[in-house]
Amino acid sequence: MAILPLQLARVSNLLRTSVATQTIAGTQARLLQTQNQLSTGKRINSPSDDPGAAAIAQQLRKTLESRLSYAENLKQAQSQLSEVDSSLGEMTTLLEQAQSIASSNIGSDVTNDQRKAAAEVAQSVFNQALSLSNKQLNGVFLFAGDRATEMPFVEENGGVKFAGSNTSLTNQYDESIILKFQVDGGKIFGAPSTRVRGDADLSPTISLATRITDLRGATDDGVRLGSIQVSDGTTSATVDLSTADTIGDVINSINNAGVGTVAASIAGDGVSIELSAGGADNISVNEVGGGSTAADLGILNAAGAGAGVALDGADVLPVLTNLTPLAGLRGGAGIDLTGFKITNGQASATIDLAGAATIEDLLNRVNGSNTGVRAQVNAAGNGIDILNTTQGTSLTIAELGGTSAADLGVRSFQPTSPLTELNGGEGVRTVAGSDVRITDSDGVAFDLDLTGLSTIQDVINAINTGASAGVTASFATTGNGIVLTDTAAGAFTLAVSALNFSEAANDLGIAKPASGTVITGNDVNGVTAVGVFSNLSKLVNALTNNDQQAITAAAEGLKADYDRIVQIRGETGARVQEMETRQERLEDQNIATKSLLSNVEDTDYTQAIAQFQTLQTTLQASMATAQKVLNLSLMDFLG
Repeated sequence: MAILPLQLARVSNLLRTSVATQTIAGTQARLLQTQNQLSTGKRINSPSDDPGAAAIAQQLRKTLESRLSYAENLKQAQSQLSEVDSSLGEMTTLLEQAQSIASSNIGSDVTNDQRKAAAEVAQSVFNQALSLSNKQLNGVFLFAGDRATEMPFVEENGGVKFAGSNTSLTNQYDESIILKFQVDGGKIFGAPSTRVRGDADLSPTISLATRITDLRGATDDGVRLGSIQVSDGTTSATVDLSTADTIGDVINSINNAGVGTVAASIAGDGVSIELSAGGADNISVNEVGGGSTAADLGILNAAGAGAGVALDGADVLPVLTNLTPLAGLRGGAGIDLTGFKITNGQASATIDLAGAATIEDLLNRVNGSNTGVRAQVNAAGNGIDILNTTQGTSLTIAELGGTSAADLGVRSFQPTSPLTELNGGEGVRTVAGSDVRITDSDGVAFDLDLTGLSTIQDVINAINTGASAGVTASFATTGNGIVLTDTAAGAFTLAVSALNFSEAANDLGIAKPASGTVITGNDVNGVTAVGVFSNLSKLVNALTNNDQQAITAAAEGLKADYDRIVQIRGETGARVQEMETRQERLEDQNIATKSLLSNVEDTDYTQAIAQFQTLQTTLQASMATAQKVLNLSLMDFLG
């Protein structure tokens, strides 16, 4: 049992007053707090009211604020994609109209004047399509990609250039969801879809400064760094290459391992690593711990190279980078720096390579030529591609008397060009029997049958074999085309004519008059960016020129455009539905979160009113008690 202090009965007036005041003040404070809860509707009006619940409420409010942002992003994305969907619908209608124009103007019953009138209608379709491709929503171009404030399709050099980007803008739609809200304008309209693909493996050499990340590796799977074991047959060491950054780091690490007289260096071929040692040494290199570093570096040799034999590594396949020296291309042979000529529609430029030292210099000179092309390193990292970004124009890349374009693999027309790829893929139209007659200045004729010939070089060889000494064929060293040279020195003029109504001479580019003793053929292998504007332009020109075959070809291209856009529109519609579903899901989440927040911070009025009444009663009782107690004194008990 607790023992009460003897002093308990001795209570001073000051203590009695203090206790009464504190009791009343505490009740008033709780009463005020409850009154605030009733007036604000919030149980928590300051963090001190309930620190734990206040922290939870703050987190819930942050979540709601984030979701408001996500909801706005979803709304904008849905609006953007809906507008794209609508625009694609309009585009399919225009393409249907263009196809109808084409089909109704094929046949002998349509006159030249009717086709010219139809060309004006087709031109109107072209103009509407161009306007639609540059459609905006809230100041943003729908089909410009991440260059959203720049007009994506502009008429330039006789064609339509894609000035937009293939990279779409993205936005965040949930805590962990980031999605695109644009559609690739280049994919929709077909630009840039065509390129001069570099057909030369430029095979750059390596140097001590070559980075490991710039190697495809001997296994063409990159270089996965780890440890290797190097041995000379007597001594061995584990070499840690996990932190190597360059070829020089790899070579130094091997040489610093102190394995007899084993020395690593760049091999004479310039693309591999070589290990050499003394005359009796048998060099071997093994993997450590199941790694693949030795194989990737091309120096894996578990059995050993043999006594006194250097271990010659495999090609580590260095890739082209902006800093790759032009002198190191093609296994160190470099390239001719004479330069080349780019012609794209009405634009033309001479690419002077004098003073160019690196791949970056080369790309900058091509991309700065204002010819509507874009040069880039190919996906494999071993060549150069030049894209035609302008629909409706023909891109040609020709030599200027040197071999620069051929060395880089970007000459658009050359002896190795397949006949089937000429004239925009139409090839060379032949007939049964002979196709072309070549007559020299002595009047001696040679008939050329193209049956069985596959390339331009085959045609050149066939002419040189069959035309005796009167005519020689070659390929242009300046420009592009077959060159026929008359060596007969006769009184007549070198001539080329068609046989059996064959179109082969036209398709080979040699159906033209001689200039003196030479016929220099046309470039018939231009690269044209295919797509909506290219095909609409072809249709307009074909109708204007009364060319039924070209009308049919344009119609086929427009059908491909139509099918592609219909598919993209279907994908866009699915994305619109996805955005709608995400909005609904986000609204449901917000309702649940708001309910939880209400439970945490909102006032329970039933409980608060009851508590308010209780506190009122308590306060009244406390004040009445205090009034009676504090008014008592010894005089009240003296009789």
